[in-house]
Amino acid sequence: MQAESPFFSLPSEVRDRIYDFCLTYDHSDFGDTLRPREVYLDDDAYSRPLPGLMRSCKRAYQEMWPAVHDQAIMRVEMRGRIAERRIGFAVHGTLRFARLRKLWLLVPLEHPNWNRWLYFFGDVVQRAPDLKVLVIDWAPRQVREKGWYGRVNGRKEKEFLQMIEDLKELHTVVVHGDIPDRWIERLKKAVARVVHYRSRWWREPGMDP
Repeated sequence: MQAESPFFSLPSEVRDRIYDFCLTYDHSDFGDTLRPREVYLDDDAYSRPLPGLMRSCKRAYQEMWPAVHDQAIMRVEMRGRIAERRIGFAVHGTLRFARLRKLWLLVPLEHPNWNRWLYFFGDVVQRAPDLKVLVIDWAPRQVREKGWYGRVNGRKEKEFLQMIEDLKELHTVVVHGDIPDRWIERLKKAVARVVHYRSRWWREPGMDP
């Protein structure tokens, strides 16, 4: 596609909608691994193909660049007979944490299983100091505050929220799912804009109508 293509005579709002459609993530866009630090945090950057439309011409590349290179989705899964922890990323192009401005955290688990992913998430956000928007899609059931398990869960919650609060450039947090009200109350003290939706953002396989 050339820069003089009729495509570029479309209003920018229409082109943006087309770009959004091209950049929509699917389950097949995720890699996953049992060794996330080696795959995603080592010197060899993790990479996926760029969208075809973005590769069609220089102007399309320039217009799609911000939505491609500064966004990523991190997903946590428990799969296999022994419930192995797998962490995957969906990205377009090369995953470089330092240039991320928007990150989705997808936790489609029945229970929080904090120890399986929390500290890796901490490593990720430390490498993304300029993150401005964080979207959390949360499936785990709420945990009662009472009892030993409730106390342990409470400590992990506080660690998680502290990691978010330490992101000095963060101005928006969007949370999907059934989370405790205390999360929202605490986040509103640290982040300029906090939005909470009870419905999930991500649809797991088999949930499609």
